[in-house]
Amino acid sequence: MFVFIRGLAAGRQVSAHGHEHIHAEGSLAWMDLFGKLVDLIEIGSIIILIGINIFRAAISPVSNASGGHKARSVILKIERAAAIAALYIIMLTASNNTLTLVKITFAIIWLLIVWEEKPYSKFLNYMRALCALILVIFLHEESIQASMSLEGLISVLAASIQITASAIWFGGALSTHAALSWKTEPPHPGIASYSYRFMIWSTAALCCIVLSGLLELVLSSNTSIEWISGQNGIMFLIKMSLSLFIVYTAAKDYRRWKETGDHEASRFSQYKQSLLLTLSLMIFVLLISVTSPSPVISSTMLKEPIYWHVMGEDAHMTLRVRDHSDGKQNVTLSIWLPSGMGQPNSTEVVFQHDQNKREAPMIYMEGGPDPYGFEGFDKYTYEADGNFIIDHGSWTMDVRVTDEAQQEHNYNKTILIP
Repeated sequence: MFVFIRGLAAGRQVSAHGHEHIHAEGSLAWMDLFGKLVDLIEIGSIIILIGINIFRAAISPVSNASGGHKARSVILKIERAAAIAALYIIMLTASNNTLTLVKITFAIIWLLIVWEEKPYSKFLNYMRALCALILVIFLHEESIQASMSLEGLISVLAASIQITASAIWFGGALSTHAALSWKTEPPHPGIASYSYRFMIWSTAALCCIVLSGLLELVLSSNTSIEWISGQNGIMFLIKMSLSLFIVYTAAKDYRRWKETGDHEASRFSQYKQSLLLTLSLMIFVLLISVTSPSPVISSTMLKEPIYWHVMGEDAHMTLRVRDHSDGKQNVTLSIWLPSGMGQPNSTEVVFQHDQNKREAPMIYMEGGPDPYGFEGFDKYTYEADGNFIIDHGSWTMDVRVTDEAQQEHNYNKTILIP
């Protein structure tokens, strides 16, 4: 349903430093878990923001007062919390490129709009819509850069449609539940009508989710048969099945809600329970989406792994780049420095193709004496996961290492990606 992130590093070999290696793998696993949590918060907060605004604009217009003053206050607090979370996560994971700068700018604009005393003006609603459009598209920043083919762009478009449709379900259901949750206020006459509109919009959202999901599946058949038959294909089917079950549950409870007739307390209680179930299932679907990549973006770029080794008098260097099955690439940098010198002060790995420059955020994994390596040298290993080599053609790899003595070790190589 969504396009996404960070796979576990694979293919490690057990060395004499077994305890260090286990620690390194554990560190990478925690980094992977943290990355998925960050993705979940970012996507979830943007979905809530979009859903609340769809709720205001189409499901419960201003004239219906959104269920009362207390309900409006709760919905506004949820929107502000989501705006803060979205901005914080975007800044936390920011990279040094123009797309990220644009993303941060629109997240700040949305946060300022949320804090405006008149959140229901038409101009501010238009600005919210613009911010939503930018943030949804730029949720797939890495995917846009990683696959500039027609199939890749269609996949990004399909994922954006799915996020917007999911916002109707999650954000809309959350807002509707908030509007129904204040028993101290008399039932507002508009609640029944906007509950009906919520079902209409939810049905349209389901159609968008199913059609765009099928489009992704068709595109994946042209790029990766393994994706369909493997774990990711199973996850895709689970997501679609859960989406259908959500609709079935909501429709069934809405019909039961209508059949209760004049029993106001009973009908609202049952409908709120239905919304809670819908929200719970949507969270589960979102978790599955974050942990499974797009079928199109999952196609590999490298025909074979890249291996580059350089021997020197003061240092040795090895760089490995390989594709993962989830569409990400793993970069492993090994540096040998004279024994006793200690860990490098800094490491930098940059891949450049024409004007496209991408730096790999290297993470220290392990280091120390290497009895099976070069005598008189200690080995230090760094890794990074992401999309670095994202197109065919000529790529320049630059490696810069600064040791404790402030001596720089620079390595440069040009490779051709067929």
